[in-house]
Order: sequence, then C-alpha cells, then structure tokens
Amino acid sequence: MLGLYVHVPFCVKKCRYCDFVSAPSDCAEREQYVDAVVSEIAWRGDRSRRCDTVFVGGGTPSVLTEKQLERIADALRRSFDIEPGAEFTVEANPESLTYEKAAALKGIGVNRLSIGFQSLSERALGVLGRVHSAEKAVEAFKNARRAGFENINIDLIFGLPGEPEGEFENTLRRVAELGPEHISAYSLIVEEGTPLARDIMSGILPEPDDARDRADYRFALAFLKESGYRQYEISNFAKPGFESKHNMRYWRQKEYLGFGPAAASFERGRRYSNTDDIGVYIKGCGRAEPEEDAALSKEELMDEYMMLGFRMTEGPDLEHFREIYGVSAAEKYSGKLDSLEKEGLIERYKPDLAGVRLTEKGLDFANRVFREFV
Repeated sequence: MLGLYVHVPFCVKKCRYCDFVSAPSDCAEREQYVDAVVSEIAWRGDRSRRCDTVFVGGGTPSVLTEKQLERIADALRRSFDIEPGAEFTVEANPESLTYEKAAALKGIGVNRLSIGFQSLSERALGVLGRVHSAEKAVEAFKNARRAGFENINIDLIFGLPGEPEGEFENTLRRVAELGPEHISAYSLIVEEGTPLARDIMSGILPEPDDARDRADYRFALAFLKESGYRQYEISNFAKPGFESKHNMRYWRQKEYLGFGPAAASFERGRRYSNTDDIGVYIKGCGRAEPEEDAALSKEELMDEYMMLGFRMTEGPDLEHFREIYGVSAAEKYSGKLDSLEKEGLIERYKPDLAGVRLTEKGLDFANRVFREFV
C-alpha cells in the first residue's frame, strides 16, 4: 500500500511562525501550479500501485478554487489505484473554508478535513500572525459539519510567547465542546529566520516559557483523555477509530509519494524530494529530477524505524521490525534501550520485551530518545 501527498505552497498571508515552503500568490500563479502538479502526478503515475491514504497539505490548500482541487483529485485517481473508502484529507484554514468550498470538497471524495485553528484566543492569533478570528474558526468548523464531514481534525499550538495562564486551557475546552474527531496540539517551535523569531531576538516578544509550555501539555493530556480522546502520538489525539491513517504511515515507515514543491517521497528504501523553488517547479511542469535523493542503508532504515516509532504512544512495533529487517530490535538496541529505561524515559510493557514506549517523563524529553537513533 502507498500513501499520496500533494503540497499546495500557497496561503493568504504567511504566518509569523511558519518556515514551510509557502507564500501568498495570485490567481495566475495558482493556476500554473495546478497545471504543473497535475503534470507531475501523470508523469509519475503508476496504476499498479494501490493507495489507501491521500493527504493534500500546505500552505493552505483551501485557497485553491473548487475546480482546481477537483483537477488534482481527478489526476490522482487517473494515475493511481486509490482504494474505495481510502482516507482522503485536505488541510484548510478558516478564512477560506466556506460552506460552498467544504461541500465541493465532499463532492470530490474528500472525507477528512484538517482545520488550522491554532488558537481561539485573539491575542494568540495576533502573535501567530493568523488572518482569521476565533469566530471565523468556529464558523469554518460548522461549515464543514453542514457539508457532511464526519471526520475533522483541529490543529492547535500552545506555549506561545507571553501566554497568560488559562489561555490555552480555554481554547482547548472550547474546541472539545465542538466535538471534532481528532485534535492535534503542538508545542510552538520558534524557527530561525521567521518574523516571530526576530521579534523574540529583538525583545519585542518574550521568550516562550518552558514551564508554561509543559503545563499546557500536561493539561492537554489529562483533559483530552477525560473528554474521550486517546493520545496515540506525542501531539495527536483521536476519538476511537479516527486516528490519522496517513500520518501513521510516516511514523510506521510505510511508503508514500509526494507531489508539488518541496514534497518528499519514500519508497523502496529511498528518500527523495522535489525542488523547494515554486517558480522552478512550475517552469519545469513538475517534471524536474529530485533535488535531494538518498538510498538509505539497512542500518539507517532500522535506526529511523525506531526513532519514528517512539513518536507513537505504543512505541515502535518490534514484531514488525523483525519481519522487515530479520533481526530483533530488542537485541540489536539492547544497550540503548537499557540506558533509556534506566533514565526513566521508556518502559517495556509487553512480555518478552515485545513492546517499548515512552514514559510520562519520556513524553517531555522525547528528543533525548530520538537522538539515540539518529
């Protein structure tokens, strides 16, 4: 099975914390991009490959017109064998998710929406440079429900500079009242070179408070569990049966193909990505050779499998590891696992060392665990 990802590198306005490949654009550039990505999909298409997840991300895919989104969906279906009922996710931002657009997305087979709220605090939205209000975010969610979507994720960010006590908690309570099937709650990463980073460096904004960040995370863990959401990954919570199949593909080291500027692919032990220059991508009609291309060794693949697996609350699947690589992860990594266990960062929770996962302490120091396998 294969997953398909399409990167839409456009947005109404680039957020102040964002370092993704995305930028504002005009109608002509968006149409040229769609021509190019449809061309790339056709060029790389393989009807012998069966696909069970599709994810259109960005940027802000919902800035595209209904017709442009339909062209992308049609190109994917013509070029790959997409299973009936495959998870088909599109990311959207509140300012561009009208009822009409949500209904159009439902009409072309999209069955999951991921809406970027980030916060329901007007102060926080201003710090992040979002172009929508809290009211508009709630309206977008209601538009999606009216259009018939029964699988919706809401993205949130916590740990912002100057965050007053209770701000994130209030947002999370209001979001839970809406009843989305999935919630992603991410700790803010201040990326070098972004406007937000420059404001912090110059003293316009304070440094994010680590204690506030960890308090927000602890609140999310407890509150979302009480509210019927199961944490299945460090930052992701879902009602039973609504885990993101596409994102789990990444964490379980399954294959995927990426289309569009900066999109990455992973297949047959090879990882490669497209140019991140939108103009170059469009000029080449999406058919340029990959800019980054690396065949990973067995050792690199095994290390990566463990690192990615520890993002999941169930930890890496050690039985699957043995099936793929023909060796026991518990034996191969015994020294590292023993050391991490002694530090209280992981625990063994299945008989015969068949399962290892992050502890509560490990969730706070996950990067320490990841570094053991990089």
